[in-house]
Amino acid sequence: MNNPTEPLNIPDKPQGPAAGAENVTLGTDTTKHAAPAEPTHPVRAGTMVWGAVVVVIGVLVIITRQSGLQLDTGQASMWLLFGAGLAMVAGGAVNVLRRK
Repeated sequence: MNNPTEPLNIPDKPQGPAAGAENVTLGTDTTKHAAPAEPTHPVRAGTMVWGAVVVVIGVLVIITRQSGLQLDTGQASMWLLFGAGLAMVAGGAVNVLRRK
């Protein structure tokens, strides 16, 4: 491959000693062991709430700019933070009740 514009010859299936590595048995043990599943961590309520706050701010900015509306940013921010606080308290309460 002297010319960089030539296509690469990439085989569909891997070749070589590692191609059949999943079927290799050592000793007399013929069972295949699955990899242990990684523990899943639930998403924290605060992460979801602040993500939603950022999305709502972005949507409000786009809507007000495109429609030519005037938005009182102070009042909108207060209501948005109030809703975020309620969502965080509710998410925390759900987590506490779920653990009991």
